[in-house]
Amino acid sequence: MDVRRSADGVYVNYHDDRTPSGRVVGELPYAALRQELGAELLKVDEVMELVDGRVGLHVDVKEAGDEAAIVRLIQTGCGHSPVFFTGGDDSIRAIKETFPTARAGLTLGEDLERAPPWRSLRVRWSELFPGVRLRRCHADFAAVHQRLADIRVLDYCARAHMPAWVWTVDDEVNIARFMRDPRVAVLITNRPDIALRIK
Repeated sequence: MDVRRSADGVYVNYHDDRTPSGRVVGELPYAALRQELGAELLKVDEVMELVDGRVGLHVDVKEAGDEAAIVRLIQTGCGHSPVFFTGGDDSIRAIKETFPTARAGLTLGEDLERAPPWRSLRVRWSELFPGVRLRRCHADFAAVHQRLADIRVLDYCARAHMPAWVWTVDDEVNIARFMRDPRVAVLITNRPDIALRIK
């Protein structure tokens, strides 16, 4: 579940920071989001009602600032399922400082499409050698983009005894390859049908 907050304080499950029309999700009230996105837009409460007690829940915190409210909301509404949080450095540090027993992982492989070259280089370097970042935010695991997993980050995680989640792997060949890799603790995919067949 990808958590974002509407302008009027409704937490929704939505991945992108903008709607298909180009409007910023956080600047729109829930009614406007629902009007544009239709029935596929679910409130966080609705997602928890569907999954609690049936499967575990992976919550990706998309924006820094509301971590405490999000964790409290999830812990209240999803008390019968294991819950894991992922996000950027600031979000994971905020979660672990306020909720030390919450299971939270640092996302590595952020989108740098519009970033200046100096920032891209610095971030990519810190992703290839993530030890300082992982320790600073007290992460329980690393959520590694598959491009980084193919370079060297899985080796680092294995040496550091840091569980590695690999995201988002949707083609059959790579699903099978990562599922066989003992360095991979969790595979994130939009194709669970393929993963379950391989498993």
